[in-house]
Amino acid sequence: TANAACGPMPRPLPMDWSVTKSADGTTTFINTGTSQFPPSDTFGPNPSNLLPTEYTNACDFEGNEIPNTLASTPEHPYNLHPDPVVTPIDKTSPTDDLDAVIRHLRKASGEEPDDRIIQASYDGDDDDKHDDKHGDKHGDKHGGKHGGKHGGKHGGKHGPRVDMSKVQFAIDVLEGNPLPRTYSGMPVLHYNGPLKTKKVEAIRDASGTVIGGTVTIHQVWYDTHIESDTSYVDPSDVQDVPWTSHYVVDVLNRGHEDFAPYAMWFNGNFGVPHVGQDQTFFPMEDGLRYEYQMKMPPARFWNLTYHWGWRIHPPRVQVTENVLVPLGGRPRNAFEEDVFGADPRADEASKLAAIDMIGDLAPAKRMWMALRAIKAGARGDKLEYLVKELEAAFDDWGNRNRLPRGVKANPDVDSTLFYANNTIYGEVKGFKRDNQMDMVKWKQRGDKVNVQLLNGDYYVHSYVLVDFGGMRGWENQFHNTMPIGGAGALFTFGRNHWWPNTPSGPAIIPPAERPTGKYGRMLGLHDMKEHDPEHDHKTPEWNKIRKRGIANRKTMEGIGEHFVEITFNYEPSPRLRMYQFDAFHHDVAVWSLH
Repeated sequence: TANAACGPMPRPLPMDWSVTKSADGTTTFINTGTSQFPPSDTFGPNPSNLLPTEYTNACDFEGNEIPNTLASTPEHPYNLHPDPVVTPIDKTSPTDDLDAVIRHLRKASGEEPDDRIIQASYDGDDDDKHDDKHGDKHGDKHGGKHGGKHGGKHGGKHGPRVDMSKVQFAIDVLEGNPLPRTYSGMPVLHYNGPLKTKKVEAIRDASGTVIGGTVTIHQVWYDTHIESDTSYVDPSDVQDVPWTSHYVVDVLNRGHEDFAPYAMWFNGNFGVPHVGQDQTFFPMEDGLRYEYQMKMPPARFWNLTYHWGWRIHPPRVQVTENVLVPLGGRPRNAFEEDVFGADPRADEASKLAAIDMIGDLAPAKRMWMALRAIKAGARGDKLEYLVKELEAAFDDWGNRNRLPRGVKANPDVDSTLFYANNTIYGEVKGFKRDNQMDMVKWKQRGDKVNVQLLNGDYYVHSYVLVDFGGMRGWENQFHNTMPIGGAGALFTFGRNHWWPNTPSGPAIIPPAERPTGKYGRMLGLHDMKEHDPEHDHKTPEWNKIRKRGIANRKTMEGIGEHFVEITFNYEPSPRLRMYQFDAFHHDVAVWSLH
């Protein structure tokens, strides 16, 4: 019986699911649990899985109120945070800066800038604004070192010589090296996962008793990207008290969006799914910093928080996870350290070794390799080739709703996901649209969806599929933000009862092979410890690793490959059909279908 002071009780858990593998180990078959509601058109006016809205906090499994789980009411539309503090910032984005360098290199290689390149915040040829601001500090460091040695090689018939300070500036953007930019320290190459864990700092009263805590999370939003300095949080000291997530969100060029963190809660039994909820929908504009103080329940209820960008989704999303929730019997962040080392920024050698784990087909890695080759002294036809390669990789990097060059989809599947640079690129067969990808094939229970999983990195990735209320129900709780420039009315959801459709653990995707003649470390299936469920009673079932039966399969191009076939035994929710991500390296490795 529900407590009158709180609202949704934990709903029954599905018990009739199954996950099996094909005899040859190339395919995982997922047969989901059955809907808890009568069949209906869930995209019509009366979906059967829509629950009554309850303007109260959620209850745990004993009927106790979980504080800070009511996000919005008609009287208090922003119930979990005060109005954010807003200040102006330099809104120049990594896209702007990379674009400007490419424009400069096109001229230096004898080509005029292409109109397809994004107009940047400064011109790459006579870059007075950029040089005045950064030239003395950055140019002297890199220009003097490389200009005399290589500059003369790039002149002559190809026109303006290559400015090596600009080339190094672009490399610094990709590597996340210190720069006089708002986004400084946020690399385009996703190799710094081991450094993205923060601890909630406890707040104590006069007697020393913990009464709360806070953690600061810095994010930058631009184009299709959300980058964060935090992907794991250690809330050890606030397990039993409410605490605060202090968000510092910088909205760079083309980052206009609603701030929409979505938190997922357990029901009081650690690791047992309960509800997920949007904590706010707050419109944000380019060129501004927004600081939010988000109220959180006691951390024993917290699984993770997604930060959605619903205007461009996929791929605009980023996640922060509770590091105390085990994955494969280990802390969630252990897999980042396995791949990239304890401190990938300790020195240049550590950084290069970490970046070397990223697959060579990843667009960000291709940009980095082209720029380093230019910096090493490329000229003539080789320079022209490298500039074209750089521009093409730049275009691929900005378009995660299609597969990048060199990656081919199986024509017999409904969707293909390509894992590279700790992120996911994807496409849906026959579907062309940039701002939202739909899986229209799945409309009712019994429908099947086939997904091809391709791994371009030199370490193992994984596939997890989560349902947000289609099976167990959802509330349409949130308010309309359209009158103040938001998109909340188009994407309202409130709370929903989530459930992992990979409840026996992530599906494993073997790594890519390094190209012929290239040597380096690889982390394959044999390097992964098989989970021992008998001696681990803390890891949730859906976070246990069972690699047994997975084939170490590669495509003709040497890309790791696995398939999943999902039979859906419930109707989708109208908010999101398929939430898909990598459990081992979550952060921005998300590609979901509406």
